[in-house]
Amino acid sequence: MRVLLVANPRTNMGFDIFMRIPNLGLCSIAANLDKELCDVKIIDLVLAGKNPKEYYKNLLKEYQPDVVGLSCMVFQYYVAIELAKITKDFNKNIKIVLGGYYPTVDYDVIAESDNMQYIDFIIRGEGELAFNEFIKALSKGDDFTEVPSLSYIDNGKIIHNPRNEIANLDELKPPDRDARIIKKGFHLMGYPADAIETSRGCTHKCNFCSILKMYGKSFRKYKIERVLDDIRDAKRNGAKALFVVDDNITLDGKRYKELCEAIIDAKLNDIKFIIQTSIKGLKNTPGLIETMAKAGTQWVFLGIESTSEEALNFMKKDGQFKKSDTAEIVSELQKNGCIVLGGFIFGNPDDSEETLRANFEYAKKLKIDLPVFFTLTPCPKTEAREELIKQGLVTNLYDYAKYDGYHANVKTKYLSAERLFELTHEMEARYPIESGTVWGLIRKFPRFFLKVIPSWLIQEPRYLSGLFKKYIFKIDEP
Repeated sequence: MRVLLVANPRTNMGFDIFMRIPNLGLCSIAANLDKELCDVKIIDLVLAGKNPKEYYKNLLKEYQPDVVGLSCMVFQYYVAIELAKITKDFNKNIKIVLGGYYPTVDYDVIAESDNMQYIDFIIRGEGELAFNEFIKALSKGDDFTEVPSLSYIDNGKIIHNPRNEIANLDELKPPDRDARIIKKGFHLMGYPADAIETSRGCTHKCNFCSILKMYGKSFRKYKIERVLDDIRDAKRNGAKALFVVDDNITLDGKRYKELCEAIIDAKLNDIKFIIQTSIKGLKNTPGLIETMAKAGTQWVFLGIESTSEEALNFMKKDGQFKKSDTAEIVSELQKNGCIVLGGFIFGNPDDSEETLRANFEYAKKLKIDLPVFFTLTPCPKTEAREELIKQGLVTNLYDYAKYDGYHANVKTKYLSAERLFELTHEMEARYPIESGTVWGLIRKFPRFFLKVIPSWLIQEPRYLSGLFKKYIFKIDEP
């Protein structure tokens, strides 16, 4: 049996210029399949060139898979369905299995939709164990009643098998990077890149997040030696930079510090790491920032979200950290040589033009190297969506292709969706120039930025507009 696991070609707007990271989850699924039952290949379509669908069609002809696994987030769903249609047009007998964050959250809606004519099965939650059980069942026949976390249609009836228990991470095999069809082309700021995972889950209750639907209220950690071996494997595969996919790596700051110390002792700190972390986790673990910087951490994504107390309350971020902690943590990170990417979320019910501009000035005051101004996305089955609908603030209920954090799918009490989008991306364009951070990034990564800036400006011309206004026409917008 031949199994093809497919990573979606669609990425967040502009992100693929700065980083192209492989799908680690599919590598983990591939590693935990019974290789006596199947041959497995992974294709990351982000590397498939300008026409990934045509590449995919040719791959189907070449590999002739019996099973195709499609993974997607909410904004990638329509592309996953397009790939499923292509697959069924090629060979209607190929079994299509859909998995990932969005199918886990909205499986019941998908199962009742017309798209099920292209999808044979949905796997909910973690895929390693469930997908292997599915392959076992498929190899024996057509009885899928014992496959956990599986949704499918049988004789016109929708079946949702009971959800699997969350995986014991100690029992999972390390990712199978050798299963990738395209092995080169992933990068992080120009460095050959890969991804690793050291933990799963988050116990916070941010109302816009789907993590709880994926893993439940859990936080699990891989053994440190297992993580070190995975770093070594990524290095053997050519990586010089690693994206750490953990949802909240500093939920256990003490353990993360121990991991960093182990990375240093193992002399694996020649790798450059990018992590996603919380202000609270860094604040509560003395010495962590210095240690993780010595361990090779170069980029840190901080969830700052907003300077507005009303916005933090709405997102249920209140109580996680104090605003005074943010300045302290950003300063300490930068003193230790880390580049700070600050995440802000605009579009909360009480956000106004003044609120957004206050956040813009706050980012400049903090000297964030590169802020990421997201717009609040009313993702399916989240508390934020329910509350925003109740307040009549969701302007796009079902066009999930725009649920990417870039497009505005909500309005506020004071701003239309159109004005929210306009303000958010005006400030995003102005920030690197007005703050001067763009010059610092160019100094740190001269070869990379001199190579990508022309294509960046072509893809995002508003940045060129900001450059002209600030330095050519000397216009300082309010």
